[in-house]
Amino acid sequence: MSIKFTKLSSILFLTTIASLCPLKLWAQTTTDEQAEPISVQQVFDDAFFNHSGTAFRNDGFVDQLNHIFGFNQFPEIQISKDGELVHFLYQDGLKQQAEKNSPIKTRDLANPFSTSLQENPGYLGY
Repeated sequence: MSIKFTKLSSILFLTTIASLCPLKLWAQTTTDEQAEPISVQQVFDDAFFNHSGTAFRNDGFVDQLNHIFGFNQFPEIQISKDGELVHFLYQDGLKQQAEKNSPIKTRDLANPFSTSLQENPGYLGY
């Protein structure tokens, strides 16, 4: 009986260890796809809600206890850290814009006119 039990326990042990190891470590994934670039707006949104989260994410019982007792961090500290991160991103964005030699070019908004006032010879800009 003890021999069968040790074999059974060793089989269970091996299957447990095998199930805990992720299969992605063994599989080779080769993708030629490049990751899509993240927009500046998405980066700022992620930074704005990084520590504090959204109101929809923070409505659980544990989150309410965290607001009262501050297990993780109090909400004021989380908001302060998000503000620091947004400020850092803003300063970094300004620095990157200032380092470039060419000015920032944006697409013109669609309008019903074919020319601008500066191209009109009859316009006198005061």
